[in-house]
Amino acid sequence: MLSVTKLIIALLSLFSIGLLSATFFLDPKSEVSRLIEYYDILLCIVFFVDFCVQLYNAKNRKKFFFSIGWLDLISSIPVIHEFRYVRIFRVFRVIRIVKSIRLLINFIRTHKVQSLYGFILFISITTVILTSTLVLYFEKDIGNIKTAEDAIWWSFVSVTTVGYGDHYPVTTIGRALSIVLISTGIALFGALISYITTKVESIKEKGQ
Repeated sequence: MLSVTKLIIALLSLFSIGLLSATFFLDPKSEVSRLIEYYDILLCIVFFVDFCVQLYNAKNRKKFFFSIGWLDLISSIPVIHEFRYVRIFRVFRVIRIVKSIRLLINFIRTHKVQSLYGFILFISITTVILTSTLVLYFEKDIGNIKTAEDAIWWSFVSVTTVGYGDHYPVTTIGRALSIVLISTGIALFGALISYITTKVESIKEKGQ
C-alpha cells in the first residue's frame, strides 16, 4: 500500500545516492565531507525507521526480511568513510524503487493533493541539505561558515527565518543561497499551515 510517506522515502533514497556520489570528488577529511556524513546519518535514521515500520506491519515478517527487508536494513547503515563500500547496497534499494515506479506514478495521479505536500516536503529537505553544503564549500576559506556545524546552524536559522545571524555568508553565491533557503522556509511554513487547515476542515466535515 503506497502512501505519501512512501513517496518521500523513495525520493530521498534517490537523492541520497546523488549526495553520496559527491563524496567521490571530495577530500574525506574535509568539512564538506563531514557535513554530508551528518546528513547521511540523518537520512539513514529515516530509512531505518521506515524499515522498522514495514517489518512491524508485514503479515509475514520472516518472509519480508529475507526477501527485501534485509536490503533496506543494510542500506540504512550510514556510509562513514571506513565503511564507504556499504553504499553499494543503496543502489539495490533504488533499483527496487525504480521497479515500482509505475505504482508511484499512479499514486501521484490519484492522490494529487497528498503528493503535492509530499513533494514540497522533499524539496524543502533537499534544499536545506544542498544549500548548506554549497555555502560551506564556497564560504569555508573566506567567510565565517567554516565547519559542518556552522553550516547546519546557518541552514537552521535561515530556513526558520529567525534571523539570528552569528554565521552568515559573505560571498555573492553564499548570499544567493541564503535567499533561496529563506524563501524555502517561508514556502514550507505556508504549506504546513495550509495542510493543517485542510486537515482540520476535513475532520470538522466528518464530524457533522
